[in-house]
Amino acid sequence: MSTESWAVAAPQTLDVADVTEVKVRMVEGRAEVVADEAATGVRVEVSRVGTRPLHVARDGGVLRVGYDGARLQGWVDRLRGVSPDAERAVVRLVVPRSVRVDVATIGAEAEVSGAEAPVVKTVTGAVRASGTSGSLSLKTISGGASVTGHTGDVSASLGSGALSLDGALGRVTVNTVSGPVRITGTGTSPLVDIKSVSGPVEVYLDAGTPVNLRVRAMSGTVVLDGSVLPSTGRPFAVDHAEAPAEGRAAAYVSAALTTGTVTVTRS
Repeated sequence: MSTESWAVAAPQTLDVADVTEVKVRMVEGRAEVVADEAATGVRVEVSRVGTRPLHVARDGGVLRVGYDGARLQGWVDRLRGVSPDAERAVVRLVVPRSVRVDVATIGAEAEVSGAEAPVVKTVTGAVRASGTSGSLSLKTISGGASVTGHTGDVSASLGSGALSLDGALGRVTVNTVSGPVRITGTGTSPLVDIKSVSGPVEVYLDAGTPVNLRVRAMSGTVVLDGSVLPSTGRPFAVDHAEAPAEGRAAAYVSAALTTGTVTVTRS
């Protein structure tokens, strides 16, 4: 396949064909990727550009959109007090659902909707995903993450910041240092594995879902449907198991904490 490239110095729209994967790399501003069943190519809508041109390049089937500074140099510039407006852009991509999506930012907000198995990473920006499916991967250092209407597995890694996740969930793996975690499984019996230093954990399941619950911590509290479960080990250990019900598999919730509260509610 051929190679094409553009230096975008002002707001404009580009249509790019023959794309199988998009990689968005932003410093400041906002990046949005929308997967659309009706799309046949990728549309890049740039509504704002910083003082440095935004780079758009297609190499074979891979389309790259963003700033070179979204790698290490961009972070170094921020620490030196260089104005972030130089690389502050607002970009929206509309892509076919079959296109792989990989978004990484330093401070820019990132939003992905409708994509299958997207990867979203940020240093300090907020992350939002909606209507996604497949294996979703989220990574933040200090930004929060919100996921709504996801179908499938989720892997999330956070330094600090809140995580909110809901949908028809499968296997959910969360690693966080601090910040609240809220997980809502709808219409499924998810397998949830959480590792956290501190911060409350809340898991919401459909009414009548059997639960297998395992919590290990230095100190904490475990609440199931409003009742506090006693620790059966030292320093703190809670094990609760329920048999699968007819036509309903058991949900598994495992949490390893330094300290915190784990609440599981069925309604």
